[in-house]
Amino acid sequence: MLNKTFQFGHIIERAAPINATDLNTLIDTGKRATLITPPPLEKIIAILARLGANWMDVKSPANELIQSHLVNAGIVSSSIELFFNEIAKFFSKEALEQRWRNAIGNRSAAPVGIVLHIGATNTLVAGLDGLVDGLLSGNVNFYKFSSPDGGIPGIFIDSLFSADEEKILVSRLAAFWWKGGEKDIEALFKANVDRIIVWGGVDAVMSWKTDLGYSAQVLSHGPKYGIGVLTKAGLQGVKLEVLCKNIVMDVSMWDQKACNSLQALFIEDKIPAEQLQMFLDCLKLTFQAVYDDAPPVRTTDDYVDILSARELIKAEGIISDGVRLVCPVENSWSMALWTNWKSGLIPSPLCRFLHIVKFSDFSTILQGLKDEKYWMQTMAYGASESERAQLLSMARILGVTRLCSFGEMALASSVEPHDGSYDLAQLVSMMAN
Repeated sequence: MLNKTFQFGHIIERAAPINATDLNTLIDTGKRATLITPPPLEKIIAILARLGANWMDVKSPANELIQSHLVNAGIVSSSIELFFNEIAKFFSKEALEQRWRNAIGNRSAAPVGIVLHIGATNTLVAGLDGLVDGLLSGNVNFYKFSSPDGGIPGIFIDSLFSADEEKILVSRLAAFWWKGGEKDIEALFKANVDRIIVWGGVDAVMSWKTDLGYSAQVLSHGPKYGIGVLTKAGLQGVKLEVLCKNIVMDVSMWDQKACNSLQALFIEDKIPAEQLQMFLDCLKLTFQAVYDDAPPVRTTDDYVDILSARELIKAEGIISDGVRLVCPVENSWSMALWTNWKSGLIPSPLCRFLHIVKFSDFSTILQGLKDEKYWMQTMAYGASESERAQLLSMARILGVTRLCSFGEMALASSVEPHDGSYDLAQLVSMMAN
């Protein structure tokens, strides 16, 4: 991978972690950059669209680097293909313009100043979305890589240098790595930046929310939970192979480590036993087909988490007979079938691990998840037209911020709100007429 550091228009061919002394100097440079008139929106969009076109060129070094990185990370080929399809939309001139219109409209807006972006360690692309907002809004941006090699965000910034020939954007951007938990580094940022966008776990989010400077605000994208709801009526007349392929896609994209990944599938207990078994058999075959040539898991930690979850479910099944585990010997995918669920989100080790939960009616789900509002994000559904109004009402009460069909959970539109709001709108100050 890249192993590079980026400092306001300069590339340093090494990935040594930043120290407090050097960071002080960079922050001073960033503050001076905030006094320079930001580039016009149309120029920013043109640069980002040029970068997107480069990424889509199968002969470009950036495209080859991304392909290699995703393959080495164990991402299945269907997800890689989907990633590039979405990139084409994300970086199109039309989508970038619409992104701005939806969040800002025709209002006059000024950048807030300095934005720090904290990339997550458990996902491959988390943070890019916020960084694009930071660039569109004309702010000065600092980006913390989640690993020394920079990953996909590192490839993005390296590509930005090629697309930004006049150094319009890269002169307002610094990106580097440091080990998490370094209090002197964090204190410097908290005292000097205006916004901090955090992608990560609860501990990371809470750490960045403490001891903030007067102007700093945290925009957090912590762990979220994606659910699906499949009713008896929703199973009527559908092609099982297509439905199961869509469900497995919702589980498999980014190895289930994105906020919008499907973790728990609620299925109505009124589905006849024979029809339910046909569905489960089809789902099992689809998992096997998708992961036939995929690496078992990404890291040792993932491997341990999956084994632990499997053993706990086996023990629960022996004790209560309320859950059954379906999985191959290797750790490529897992399904846990629950018949005695009462309430709460069932913890998941992620990495292609699907909980399937029986429910009697929508009120069962509502009562069971009523205390989990913070963690909810995307809900996919397979239901009749008459049931959709009830689903929408339930989703609103539960704090779900996005409804979609199965197969679309990983296809969140870049022009729509994320986690219920537009980060872009919070990276600018609206100016009164």
